[in-house]
Amino acid sequence: MGSCLQIFVELSMASIIGVLSILYLVFIPAICSYGPQNITPSEVRVNLSGQGVVIGNTNTTAWTGQTYMQFRGIPYAESPSGERRYKPPAPRKPWSTPLQANDYGRICPQLFTYNRLSPDKLQGDLEDCLTLNIFTKKLNATQPVMFYVHGGSLQVGFASDHRPDYLLEEDIVLVVIQYRLGVLGFAGTKTPDMAGNFGLMDIMLALQWVQEHISAFGGDSAKVTVFGESSGGELGGALLISPKTPPSAFQRLIIQSGSIVDKQSINMEPRAQVTRVCRALKCEKCECIHRAQRCLKGAPVMDLLKAAESERYGLIIDDYYDTIPEHPAQLIGQTNKNVPIMTGFTKHDGAIVLGFFYDDFKVSHPNLNTVTVRDFATALMNWMNDTTGLTNNAMTRLLFPADLWHSADHRRALPAYFDLVNILFFKSVMLGFTNKLFEKAAQPPIYFYTFDYAGEKTNFSFDLGNAQYPFNGGVHHTDELIYLFAMKPPLNAQDTAIAKKMVALWVSFATTGVPQLPDGPLISPMENNRGPYFHIDKEIKMDDDILKEFTATIDDANNKNLDRPSKMW
Repeated sequence: MGSCLQIFVELSMASIIGVLSILYLVFIPAICSYGPQNITPSEVRVNLSGQGVVIGNTNTTAWTGQTYMQFRGIPYAESPSGERRYKPPAPRKPWSTPLQANDYGRICPQLFTYNRLSPDKLQGDLEDCLTLNIFTKKLNATQPVMFYVHGGSLQVGFASDHRPDYLLEEDIVLVVIQYRLGVLGFAGTKTPDMAGNFGLMDIMLALQWVQEHISAFGGDSAKVTVFGESSGGELGGALLISPKTPPSAFQRLIIQSGSIVDKQSINMEPRAQVTRVCRALKCEKCECIHRAQRCLKGAPVMDLLKAAESERYGLIIDDYYDTIPEHPAQLIGQTNKNVPIMTGFTKHDGAIVLGFFYDDFKVSHPNLNTVTVRDFATALMNWMNDTTGLTNNAMTRLLFPADLWHSADHRRALPAYFDLVNILFFKSVMLGFTNKLFEKAAQPPIYFYTFDYAGEKTNFSFDLGNAQYPFNGGVHHTDELIYLFAMKPPLNAQDTAIAKKMVALWVSFATTGVPQLPDGPLISPMENNRGPYFHIDKEIKMDDDILKEFTATIDDANNKNLDRPSKMW
């Protein structure tokens, strides 16, 4: 979430990367049991022109038991290993023997997840992971295509965590891809030997594959919606602004809790980063960029992942192949892709940051009764490294009355802490993206939402345990995914009703470019950079000024539900 800073509490780089590494990763056990458990043996064959035959199987949807076909682990690129490491992806060569596409492909190298896999899962070509997974109910149809890019701070994530059992209730084709991550996907020196932004180029190639082959699965290549969450949303924004993305690649875009204008989405020191990883690998003359590149290119995968463990990754500006030739804020004004956009955040997206910050702060301050609200909040704000003081002063005035500021009443300050991290790490940068779009002479339709529903299931601490916190996670980062993908089945009746609303909204947008429910209010696009926007909760409601969301927790009459009174600060 930020660089290694000296702040009120000393935050180690490892702890910061801990936030990054777990920012999106959910439901770790899913990777150990690839795919749904109710697979039937029915075999389905599809002949892909210029590629070969793929053999899939069938499954059923969660609510109505409709049969859908699934083709998992289809390679769209050659393995980016050996001489292909740190090179743009190469389209997969045709295969002569029918390809068994009955299981998710190998997950792309990522240390956090690899450390939890058994040794037998770490054999063979670990980098041969550039696969896509296709789910469809009809092969002889022309259905909207929903192309999902997973999040994970560009360092973790995998396709098998995004099951189609809810979205396939509707008549769409779902594509879930994998792309290179971390030091293998986003390290670079801006040279021909190590250009950078390889993960973004992987996604571009996967979109090209969809244009060429999705009709064989009943998909309409002229009606493709890219959607992604967190860093997956940032990559969706990158596809929008990159001059290397063909205008025909997609026709709609959904960005969930991620912003390409967030400074954390950019790697400002890629060459220095490569040098650091080279030294961690104990190679020689790492200050020479050619030696450093050779070192990383030849290192075993696990050694490379361990050497880069404390690094964070972002897109590289002015990379050799010009996928991001200028800062994203400038590229937004230059893009000619005026596709309809739906974007938004969860009510308490920033709770993930508050949780990890609390853990670090408690190490050096086990008794928070001796720490004022001012000290705790200032340490948190300093994570943004705003040397002007503007952020600290504005946030203090907006969220913390003077008597609260000077007290040690952290329980009373909890709603303000929530709004603080929401603003700093998610809501402000999300609005920064739409603000830039409104600076253009011609804006696409933009639909902005806030996901406000707190259900039975949560991604608070991502199944790693949250009992230590004196607060709940609220409507946590990635919680909306629980209702789009079958991540935490089964859902209770009320949660299922929300999931049906979510699926209907997302599919409506993918189909028509307008999010709409048959029995819901008319959802209008933004008329200016403050609204209107809509709330997703038990009821769908329109609202007028999105800046009200900056104090959504403080203003919530039920904000005491975030408190755990039995837990000491």
